[in-house]
Amino acid sequence: DGANVDKEGHACCDVKWVQPEIFGSKASATATLSSTATTAREFSLRLSSPVWRACSGDLEVSRKKREEAASGYSSICTQGLFRLAGGLNQVNQLGSWRLDADWSLRDLDPKGAPQHYPSMQLQQEQLRSMKTSLKYTTSRYAELFSGLLNAKVAMEAAGPPGNVSFLRGEATVKAGVPFNALGRLWHGHLSMGCGLLLPAGRSCLQDRFHLGGASGTSSLKGFKERGAEPRELCAQRTLELKDSDRHQDAQGGEAMASLFTAVSTPCHFLRLEGAQLLGF
Repeated sequence: DGANVDKEGHACCDVKWVQPEIFGSKASATATLSSTATTAREFSLRLSSPVWRACSGDLEVSRKKREEAASGYSSICTQGLFRLAGGLNQVNQLGSWRLDADWSLRDLDPKGAPQHYPSMQLQQEQLRSMKTSLKYTTSRYAELFSGLLNAKVAMEAAGPPGNVSFLRGEATVKAGVPFNALGRLWHGHLSMGCGLLLPAGRSCLQDRFHLGGASGTSSLKGFKERGAEPRELCAQRTLELKDSDRHQDAQGGEAMASLFTAVSTPCHFLRLEGAQLLGF
């Protein structure tokens, strides 16, 4: 077990139970329970076993309840997932791949911003959906000069028997290269990503791309959580509002592109181990 902070800055607690070598076999079981200071809850049970050489198989059942404050809704997702995963080992390259077969029953509860009604766009979203999809993800690592390059590509196709159908693709590239300048050691960082969602009809809010925040797969430093995407104005419930009150719902988008660069160097004058001066 342990305590942590989630991507929105809320305190959270995680409890994990692991049972290796079930009945003397190579299969193992992992149960995880997570809870945050908000109403977010998550439970998952995963069975894992090696399949062939560097390939492993996972069967996971989970139930997740999350509060997406920036988007003005809470969601409950009951999911069954079967995953095959393996590694890639080539000359000067390392990587991995995985194939996911996903069944998800998803419920969405519009809440709106504090002291506001949900936006008209949010009220028109599909409140219950079932997704059945196949998703392939591959990630590669390679040397770049004296640094490291990581490229990741994910492709997902959803269709019957679920009631949502779409094609979704996403790619990210991250690179880090050290260099010397002005008598100091510097580290250059580059992160860029893009994605495209092609739905058959109206897309679901949970399937769209979201952008913004300091950490996570959709992070973009300098923006609040989901702060760099289309937004819809909410109607006020009361006139007693603070300037800091959020009055818009983040809607996500069917296309996404982001670019982030940074240069960092150790701050020796601070005399604190691990301290850095970072500009972006």
